[in-house]
Amino acid sequence: MTPSDELSALYRQWRRLTESESQAIRANAWAQVEAVQSAKARLQPRIAEVSAALEPVAHEQRFYSVVEELIQLEQGNRELIQAQRQIAQLQKEQLDQSSRNLRQLHRSYAPTIARAHWQSYS
Repeated sequence: MTPSDELSALYRQWRRLTESESQAIRANAWAQVEAVQSAKARLQPRIAEVSAALEPVAHEQRFYSVVEELIQLEQGNRELIQAQRQIAQLQKEQLDQSSRNLRQLHRSYAPTIARAHWQSYS
């Protein structure tokens, strides 16, 4: 297999992983996202090694559009993660507000209940 063919295969594998990552992000499957990111991290050194074996001009001519497409897919995943993060932040804020409301209710009623129980034992 030539370096160019190997790099094509590596980029195809990166694309499949990135698409899998997108699906995992949408499904909030964060363990799967982590696994995909680990797999991509393992691919990076080999991609760099094979890329270095190619003539820079030939690499750019053959793979520029492929790399641009991968960059766009990665950008899309980053935007998906940001959207999921915003949703999670909103949910956290709502839960925090509910917690504050419950504490306030507890403070309002707990002293009355405690006094009632204390007086019943007097």
